[in-house]
Amino acid sequence: MNLLIVTTHMRMGGIGVYIVTLANRLSMTGHKVFVASSGGDLEKDLLPGIEVIRVGLNTKTILSPKVLFAALKLKALVRREGIDIIHAQTRVAQATACVLSRLLRVPYVVTWHGFYRAHPLRKAFPLWGDMTIAISKPVYDDLKDSFGRREDRIRLVLNGVETGNFSKVYSREEKEDIRKRYGIKDGPVIGIISRLSAEKGHFILIESFRMIAEKAPGSQLLIIGEGKLETELRNKVREYGIDRQVVFIGNTLNTRDFLAIMDVFARPGLKEGFGLAVVEAMLMGVPVVSSDVGGFKEMLNSTDMGVLVEPCDADNLARAILRVLEDKAFSERISSAARSFARKDLSAERMAAQTLKVYEEALDGVREK
Repeated sequence: MNLLIVTTHMRMGGIGVYIVTLANRLSMTGHKVFVASSGGDLEKDLLPGIEVIRVGLNTKTILSPKVLFAALKLKALVRREGIDIIHAQTRVAQATACVLSRLLRVPYVVTWHGFYRAHPLRKAFPLWGDMTIAISKPVYDDLKDSFGRREDRIRLVLNGVETGNFSKVYSREEKEDIRKRYGIKDGPVIGIISRLSAEKGHFILIESFRMIAEKAPGSQLLIIGEGKLETELRNKVREYGIDRQVVFIGNTLNTRDFLAIMDVFARPGLKEGFGLAVVEAMLMGVPVVSSDVGGFKEMLNSTDMGVLVEPCDADNLARAILRVLEDKAFSERISSAARSFARKDLSAERMAAQTLKVYEEALDGVREK
């Protein structure tokens, strides 16, 4: 198949990593893949056979003229390359794909990456595509219940990770070298990898870590990611007097090295469609403590694979993290179960294969018309 993936940008984030993983897997299995966006650092991680197309989709509204200009620019490519399926990832990408589909009668598929407000414009112009992919069961249910999307047009395809990238076993010397490079002292490490935004729960984690630091004075908190809340988070850390125990790291694609030195991975988000970093932690054998919401609940609650706590509850979060740090048998049991589950059910190979089936369904629907 000839496939066009359309998104707003290819900067660091869950959607960008999803596109890189999916596009590379599709290319590896013999499909011709094009990725259209306004650009970003993650473009360099696409395989050489994938063609990158720059279109000005750096806008937040589907009413922007940029959507039409992007569609007109991509129209020639769709015709010239005989594109079979257009796969849209964001709201403005959906609008662009819709225009292209109407002009050229090429089916388009939409991936729904999270939870969105059911405002009038979104309800009036849902831009579902011929088929809609939900990245987790909670997202599937939200599509159905909040937006009224027909279930026969939704397909659940859990996000996937290149499991081989997270299978390395680090020696003690390698871990010590990582600690030295980033100024991380001896002692337990609690970590989070996420964009620094309100819904990710960093303030709850910092509040929780203040309690943990009193009971485990040698512990450290590693915060990996960038975002608009960084200054406020740093101020809060200083206010609590724990700045010597909290290390801020910016965005990185080398999450594996940081996961290798973590004793607990924490994700106290308020809402989350899936959470790729959680899967990476599971694959690396790092026990996960997260809030009982969205995709976290689905990944960690089917068996005893992690610890779930109510969102916005710093006390319970602290107790859960301390339990994992103190009870080694429990920690090893949940991390082992999580790793086995992630390798089997959350692989990039499985995600790409199931996505291809959705493409086939979209094509079959067009053929029947």
